[in-house]
Amino acid sequence: MTTTLRDPAVRSGLRLLGRTLLQYRRESMFSVASALLWMTVVVLTPYLTKLVIDRAIDGEKREMLLPLVGLVVAAGVLKAVGIGGRRFFAFSLSYRAETDLRNRIFEHLQRLAFSFHDRVPTGELLARSSSDLSQVRLIFAMLPISTANLVMFVVVVIVLVALDPVLGLLSALTVPALLFLANRYARRVLKVSWDVQQRLADLSNVVEEVVAGVRVVKSYGQEDQEVGRLSRAANRIFTRTMDMLRLRSIYVPLFELIPAVATVLVVLVGGRRVVEGSMTLGDFVAFTQYLVALQFPLRITGWFFAELPRAAASAARVTDLLRTAPDIRDLDGATSLPDGPGDVRLTDVSFSYPDGPPVLDGVDLHIPGGSSVALVGSTGSGKTTLAYLLPRFYDPSNGSVRIDGIDITGVLIDDLRSEVAVVFEETFLFSATIGENIAFGNPDATEEQVRLAARLAQAHEFIADLEDGYETVVGERGYSMSGGQRQRIALARAILRDPRILILDDATSSVDAITEGEIRAALEQVMEGRTTIIIAHRTSTLTLADRVILLDDGKVVASGPHEELLASVPRYREVLAESGVFPADEGAP
Repeated sequence: MTTTLRDPAVRSGLRLLGRTLLQYRRESMFSVASALLWMTVVVLTPYLTKLVIDRAIDGEKREMLLPLVGLVVAAGVLKAVGIGGRRFFAFSLSYRAETDLRNRIFEHLQRLAFSFHDRVPTGELLARSSSDLSQVRLIFAMLPISTANLVMFVVVVIVLVALDPVLGLLSALTVPALLFLANRYARRVLKVSWDVQQRLADLSNVVEEVVAGVRVVKSYGQEDQEVGRLSRAANRIFTRTMDMLRLRSIYVPLFELIPAVATVLVVLVGGRRVVEGSMTLGDFVAFTQYLVALQFPLRITGWFFAELPRAAASAARVTDLLRTAPDIRDLDGATSLPDGPGDVRLTDVSFSYPDGPPVLDGVDLHIPGGSSVALVGSTGSGKTTLAYLLPRFYDPSNGSVRIDGIDITGVLIDDLRSEVAVVFEETFLFSATIGENIAFGNPDATEEQVRLAARLAQAHEFIADLEDGYETVVGERGYSMSGGQRQRIALARAILRDPRILILDDATSSVDAITEGEIRAALEQVMEGRTTIIIAHRTSTLTLADRVILLDDGKVVASGPHEELLASVPRYREVLAESGVFPADEGAP
C-alpha cells in the first residue's frame, strides 16, 4: 500500500500534475504571475505603512502624508487586480486540466479491450473520472496562490531579517518547525487519503450496480439488503474520513499555532526594543504587519500541503488507469481490410480467459464468403467467444483468424469493425431517439436509409405507430420498450452498417414466434450474399444457415446442415434438448 510521496505510484501521480501544468503553460504562467503581483503588493504594503508612520506622522515630512497614502491606495488597487487575475486564471487552469484529463480517460476507456471491462467494475472507473479528478482540480486551483505564498514566505523572512536581525532570526525559526510538521503530516495522511479514494470508488460501484440492476433488486424485494450494502460502504468511507479529520484536527491547528507563537514573541521582544529606542515605531508596526500577512500564506500553504497527498493519491489512480495498455490495439504497419466477399478462416485457434480453463481448443473452421453458419453448443462451449474473435473483441491465445486471406491482427481495428457488425444477445440502446439509435453505426446515414434498415428489421411498423415515430426517445437502456422491439432496433442498427460479416448472437431470443417469423423473412434478405454467423438454438433460426457448426468443450465436433446433424449426431440432439427445443430422442433415426 502506498504510504509516502516517494512511492512510485504517487510520484507518477505528481508527474501527471506536472505534465498537465506544462500543457497549459499560458494559464499556469498568468495565474502564477497574478499571484506574484498580489504577493508583491502584500509585501510592499507594510513598508509603505512604515514610511507613513516614520516620515509623515512621527517624522518631520508631513507633506508626504497624502502621496504616501495615495501609494497605499494604489497598492490596494493592484492587490485587487492580482487577486482577480489569480482566481480567474487559476480556476481556468483547474477546469481545463480536469476537462482534459476526463476526456483522456474517456477516450482511453474506449480503446481498452473487453478483457479490461470484464474485470474492472464500472463504479471504479466512474470514481476515477469524478471524485479523483475533482481532487486533482482542487489542487490545480490552489497551486498558483500556494506558489506565490511560498515565494512570499521567503521574501518576508528576508525583509524581517533586514528590518531587525534579532526579530527576523527569531521569526525564521518557524521555517524548520513548519517544514518538519508538513513532512510528518504528509507521511501520515497519504495512506488514509489513498484508502478514502478507493472506498469512494467502492461506493460508486455499489450505486452503479444498484441503479443498473434496479429491476432485479425490486423483483426480488431486496431493497433493504442493497440499502444495507450501500450503508456499509458509506460507513467505511466515514471511518477513514474521520481518521483523516483527526489528523487534520491535530496538524492543521499547529500550522497556525507556530506563527502565532512567533507573533507573541515578536510583540514581547519588539515592544521592549521600541521602548529602549533600538527600533523605530514604524519598523515595529511594519514588522507586526509582516507577521500578520505571513499567517495567511502559512495557513493556505499548510492547507495545500494537507491536500497535496490526497491529490497525489488521486492523480496516481488516474495515472494507473491511463497507463493501462489496451490488450487489443493496432500493430505497427496495420492496414485496411482489402475488398473481398468476407471469407473467414480460423486455424488452430485456442483461447482462455485470464485464470480460466480453455474455452476454445485447436479450432479449425472455414466459412466461405457470402455463406452462413450457425454455431450451436451447450453453455460454455465457446460459441460466443469464437464469434467475438472476428471483430477482435478478444485475440486468440494461439492460432490465427483470417478474413479474406488477411490475418486480422494486421488490420486496423476501426476498419475491421466497420466490416463486422454484431447484434448482441443483451440489447443495449442509448438514451436517445430511435432514429439516432439506428444510425449509431453510421451517423451520416440519411433518414431514408434509416427507415429502410428499420423495414428490413421489421421495426418500421411499430416505430411508425409511436406518437413521435423515429423521434421517440427510448429512455435509459431502452427499457421503455419491449425486448422484441429493442432487438429489432439493434438489428436495424447492424443492417444500416452494411457489414461484410454479420454476427447474430441469439438476436431473436426475446421475440415471440410471430415476430421471429417476420424477422426471419427479413434476415433471409439481409443474409443473401453476406457472410453471416448465427448463434441460436431455435430450429427456425438454425434452418436459416447453410451449415451448422456443433461446438463441444471448445472443439468443433460436427458440421453440416441442420437436418443432417439432427439425424446423425446424438450430441446435437442433446444440446437442442438442453435448450428446450424438443425432447432428446426426437429426430433420431
